[in-house]
Amino acid sequence: MVSAQAQIGLFANHTDVGTVLQAGSVDYDAFTRRYTISGSGENMWFASDDFQFVWTKMSGDVRLSATVSILDKEGDAHRKAVLMIRQSLDPDAAYADAALHGDGLTSLQFREEKGAVTHELESNVSAPRRLRIEKRGDSFYLWIGGEAGGFRFAGGSMRVPLHEPFYVGIGVCAHNKDELRKAVFSDVELTTPSPAGNPAPWSTLETVTVASTDAHVAYAAPGHISPPGWSADGRSLLFQSGGKLETVPLTGGQPAPYPGTAPPGIATGSIQLLERATSGQRNKTPPVLTMDGKKAAFLTWEDGDSEVTLRVLSLDDQRLTTLCRYTGGHDDLPSWSPDGLRLAFVSYQLIQ
Repeated sequence: MVSAQAQIGLFANHTDVGTVLQAGSVDYDAFTRRYTISGSGENMWFASDDFQFVWTKMSGDVRLSATVSILDKEGDAHRKAVLMIRQSLDPDAAYADAALHGDGLTSLQFREEKGAVTHELESNVSAPRRLRIEKRGDSFYLWIGGEAGGFRFAGGSMRVPLHEPFYVGIGVCAHNKDELRKAVFSDVELTTPSPAGNPAPWSTLETVTVASTDAHVAYAAPGHISPPGWSADGRSLLFQSGGKLETVPLTGGQPAPYPGTAPPGIATGSIQLLERATSGQRNKTPPVLTMDGKKAAFLTWEDGDSEVTLRVLSLDDQRLTTLCRYTGGHDDLPSWSPDGLRLAFVSYQLIQ
C-alpha cells in the first residue's frame, strides 16, 4: 500500500514493497537534504523483493547518485541500501539497482523481467563512499566514488527493458523480516544524463560462477583488451592490451606485466556436441571444454545483435544452463578456470 505523503525532497512518495512485517519509514531533512530510511524485509533477491522504497516516476534516460552510509553496525551481512530504477511497485517487478551491502559488497543487481530470478554483477571495490546508477536506453551502468568526489566506471553493464514511466528511487532492506535497519542517503542527485556524444569504448574482464550464475568484475579499462586466460593457480587472469601481455588478480587491482609466455590456447570441441541441446539456435561458437571434458561453454546470439549469451552444457546429462548475457565479440571465446567452476570473458561498453 502506498502511503499518502507530500513531496519528499527529490521524490514523490514512499512505500513498503513486498511482504514487510515491520513498517519502514523515511525522514527527510530539508536543510541538509539528507534522507534517513528505515527498512525491514526478508530479502531483495530471487523472484521477489521486500524493502522500503522512496520513489518518483520518470521516463527516458536517468542518472541517480548519492553518498550512502548504512548506520547499523549489527545485522545481516546482506542488509542493503540501494539506488534503484524499477518497472513497478510489484515485489517481482523488473529492475536494476546499485546495491551497497552491510559487509561492503557492492554490486549492480537486476531482474530482467517480471517474475525472473535476480542476478548481480559484483564490483571489485568494497564499500565505496558514493554510488551512481545510470540508465541509457535499456542498458544500466554502475559508477563508484570515494571521499574526494568524482566517479569512475565500475565495469560491465546489464540490459533490462523497462516501459515508461518507471520508478526511480532509494531504498533499504534489512534482510531479516523481524528487524528494521537504517541507511542515510546524502548529496542525492537525480538528473537526465547528457545526450550521447562521442562515447569511449571500454572493456571489462569478468568472471561468472557456474553454480550461482553471478558475475564479478576483475578489471575495467578504456580501449580494447583481449579475452582472458587463467593463471595455473586460478588466482589471476591474463590478457593482452596494446600488444602487451598483462595479469590482474581475480579479486581486482592494477594489472602488471606478465613475465612468462601466453597460456595455452583454449581447447574447443566439435560444434556437433551442441546440436541436440541447441536445435534451432543457428548462431553459436564451438564449445570450450573443461579440463575433465565434462562441461562445454559456448556463446549464442541473434542475427544483427551485438549481445551474446553465455551458456554451459553438461555433457553427462545434456543439461543446458544460461549464465549471463553481455555485449561481446562473436569470436571472443570464454575460458574455464582450472577447477572448472568459473568462466572468464571480456565484455564491451560505450561510456559517455
